[in-house]
Parts: sequence; C-alpha cells; structure tokens
Amino acid sequence: MLPYQKATLPIPPREVLERFECHEPLDTRFQSCARLLQSVWRARRGFGVGSYTNGQQISRLLGSRLEPAAARAGVNYLRPDIAKLTRREIAYRERGALIDEARAWENLLSSSALVFNLFGALKLDTALSKKVLKQAFGIKAKQVDGIYFETSPGRGDEAYIGDHTALDVLIAYTGDDGKSCFVGVEVKYSECRPGTSTPVKERHLEVARRSKLFIDPENPALHQAPLRQFFAEHALCFTMVHERRHFDRGAFVIVSPSLNYEMSTAIDAYKGHLAPSGTDALPFGAVSLEAIVTAISDGGDADLADRLRERYLDFSPLFDLIDEWDPENSKFG
Repeated sequence: MLPYQKATLPIPPREVLERFECHEPLDTRFQSCARLLQSVWRARRGFGVGSYTNGQQISRLLGSRLEPAAARAGVNYLRPDIAKLTRREIAYRERGALIDEARAWENLLSSSALVFNLFGALKLDTALSKKVLKQAFGIKAKQVDGIYFETSPGRGDEAYIGDHTALDVLIAYTGDDGKSCFVGVEVKYSECRPGTSTPVKERHLEVARRSKLFIDPENPALHQAPLRQFFAEHALCFTMVHERRHFDRGAFVIVSPSLNYEMSTAIDAYKGHLAPSGTDALPFGAVSLEAIVTAISDGGDADLADRLRERYLDFSPLFDLIDEWDPENSKFG
C-alpha cells in the first residue's frame, strides 16, 4: 500500500451481487460490501431470501432480508437471549418511539438490529458493560445503572429541543467520583447517503446557541443531512445535563465501522463545527465498531465478539468470492 492510500473495500462485481440477490445500483462501496456480507451470512445458514417492497408497492427479492419464518424466529439476532431482550424492548418501548418492527426482524443490514446485537448483550451483563465502557469509551464507571434503547426524555417537549429526536442507546452509569452520568449513542452501520431533514425548531436553535457547543449553530450544514441528526442529538444530550439536570454530566458518541468512508467523512465534518469551549459542557466522540467488539472480547465474551466480527466486520468471504469470480462461470450468471 502506498503511503497516501487508506484501507478500503472492493467494489463487488455485479455478477457476484446478483448471485446473492443483492445488486443495488445506488449503494456506496461500503453499503454494497455490507449488503453482500449480510446476504452471504444468511445463505450460509440456510435461511431463505426475504423481499423488499418499494414506494410503488412493487415487491422483489433482496438477499439482505430474511424470509418471514426466519425473521419471526429471531435469527437477525446473534443469540437467543438477545432476541428475547429485543422482543421485550420493542413491546415496552417508550411512547412515541419510532421502531420499525419489520426492519428490526427482517432487515439484516439494519442498524437497529446491530444496536441490539451490540448493546443488548451489555444490558444483560453489567459487569461486561462496565469493562467495555472503560476500554472502548475511555470511561471509568463505578457501576452501570442501566442501558436504554430508542430513548428520549421528551419527544416534542419544549423543555428539551422541541422535536422527536431520540438516542439509539443511552448508557446510564455512576462515575468513579459518584456523579450521575450517561453516554448517548447513535449507531451507524451502512448508512451514508443524506436523507430528508425536518426543519430545525426554534427551541433547538435556542438550546444550541446557549450551549456554546457549536462554532455557528446557524450554519446551514448543521441543519441538513447528514449532520442534522447529530446536531439534534448533541443538543438533546446537552439539555439532559444543563437544562433539566437529569444527570451531572454526559457525552454524545457515534459508533460506526472504520471502513464506512462516507460516515467517517460526515463525522469529521461534524467535528469541524464544534467549538473548543463546548468539550467540557457536553463532549462529543466517535468510537469504531471494531473497538467495541474488541472490548467485548477482552471483557470476557469472546464468543459474542466472534459472532459480531463474522456478521458485521469480517469481509474475507467477499474477497474469496471476488477471487473466484469468472464472468464465464455460469454459477455467477
């Protein structure tokens, strides 16, 4: 590798993608590889291909989705106890929580499944979660008090930022100094393309101005995807410490794979809008998915770490498929 080159993934040949029913022309390089990885994972376990229905109600097969029977059995989750936890969390979700149940059970590529596969095990094992907080997040906790999914202190409440922003995960813990603390987490796996952005509420802007977290909270880049979501979640976390005082301190962290170039670029762009003076008020950080998986292994659950790597991070099956690819070979036709 040349000094200026970075580690990257291949662009899978169309024939390889079509073999696994996962050719999506609009996918980025990472999305294409991640979708193929999920499709290979499904096929190797003998689960049938699921379907996707677009906005025009046209249904087609998609290799990164599970057939209904497998989806109902919870095979999107890496262990039965995680699947059971997910069912309970969905049943008892907060009022107004936006959880797409079809995505949670059927979509192998969905970050919502990754959230539970990654943090569900930590909720079930607080000793492990304490170790992961220390190694991956750099946080020394006296104890982990709770892990909560798709959570917000007040959707649409003007006491916060006035919209329906929620965190994928909130880890509440007692610091080694006895303070009540939390980490608000947003998890991204294959996401990369800007989505639609709702207008920023005036209350949100009011909080952003007062927080001193941002160099210029009026900057249009913060009000549009992909930074709009980070801007809102960061401000929401600020209110939980400095406006409503639910906690003594907190932090906002984005978790994503290191090879998702588009998401890494978005995170770097967001960092460029943060004021140095805001780091004490509500710190922002980015933690790689790889670092958390390593911390889970080092913390004593090597089996789960291996399953997470195989499912989300080990792209070697793709490399093998590409090495074997021959356009004249009918098995790829």
